[in-house]
Amino acid sequence: MTRDLSDPGVAARIQRHRDYWWNQEPAGAGRPLYQVVKAYAMSDTANPHELEPPPLLDAAAFRTSIEQSYDQHGLYNDDLFRLVYTGISSEVLVGCRIAVRAGTHWAEPCFTDWHQLDGYRVQDTLWYQRLLENTRRAVAALGDEKYPFCCMPFRGAADMAAAMLTAEFLCDAVLDQPAKLKDLLARITDITIETALAHGALLPRHEGGQFNSYGIWTPGRTVTFTVDAATYFSPACYEDIFLPFDQRLCAALETPFVHTHASARQHFAGWLEIPNLGLQCVIDQAYLPEGANQPIGPQLAELLEDFQTIRRRKSLMMYGYWDEPTIQLALEQLPAGGCAILGMVEDPAAIREKYLGRAA
Repeated sequence: MTRDLSDPGVAARIQRHRDYWWNQEPAGAGRPLYQVVKAYAMSDTANPHELEPPPLLDAAAFRTSIEQSYDQHGLYNDDLFRLVYTGISSEVLVGCRIAVRAGTHWAEPCFTDWHQLDGYRVQDTLWYQRLLENTRRAVAALGDEKYPFCCMPFRGAADMAAAMLTAEFLCDAVLDQPAKLKDLLARITDITIETALAHGALLPRHEGGQFNSYGIWTPGRTVTFTVDAATYFSPACYEDIFLPFDQRLCAALETPFVHTHASARQHFAGWLEIPNLGLQCVIDQAYLPEGANQPIGPQLAELLEDFQTIRRRKSLMMYGYWDEPTIQLALEQLPAGGCAILGMVEDPAAIREKYLGRAA
């Protein structure tokens, strides 16, 4: 078992990730990167509550827990890296409260007026201060050579605005208050870039790169952001109102990575024009408590033409519910070197044995 980044064999894994990032076929018999888990239904939250700022990190206890985790589970999660995470929910940085309920986290709207972020200093918030201080403490406790610290995942400008305003109000604002909305998106982007750069500067580099929040090593400073709210808008609307802020965030870092959904495929062309941006697409399914999988929106067969277009220029991470016919379809239709296949399967051991060349 490979325990940590000091193992000499890690260099070969990093090279596979480098090949993936640059959409290159690896030497020899190439295959996609895989990371699979047993399919499960989302469960309810036993104790709904509101997130509070994290306490100051206890360095000794943190070090013990991380060392025990890597002793037990090792460095890898299938083909990806198991990560040390010190981030927070990004919506708190613009004033949203975070409710933990229904099996997930939800940002509560916090909009008061179009000028509420004018003069606002994110550095003065306890959330920002704890993010940076706890990251400093974590790196000091663990050192900067053995463990893959990951970047903080952010909501993108559209998603942060939807969290602040609600999705309905955001759609109204696009029509009724576009100039004011753009001003708000600009301030949100300022806050995101400032926080991402400050947090990223504290994270160790490994072979010149950093680890994004999906377990991928990238050859430079990275950030992950989401664009779920893009689903609501036409390409022309998104290009006018929101895409410039995605572009500005990407320009601030070297290897940004965006989380998208198949229902926003109308925007693939716009994101494809951002040269340094890595793409993930979620192929949505609902895995129900009864053990049945329910597709939601376009599935792989419908997306192949779009994915083939992406793959001619970029690597692509696909996340969803996988069975062998679906994996085979991806392998037949998409070049292997720049593919990553992540998500849920009924029998992880069988998938690992067949496609990764090993059992669980």
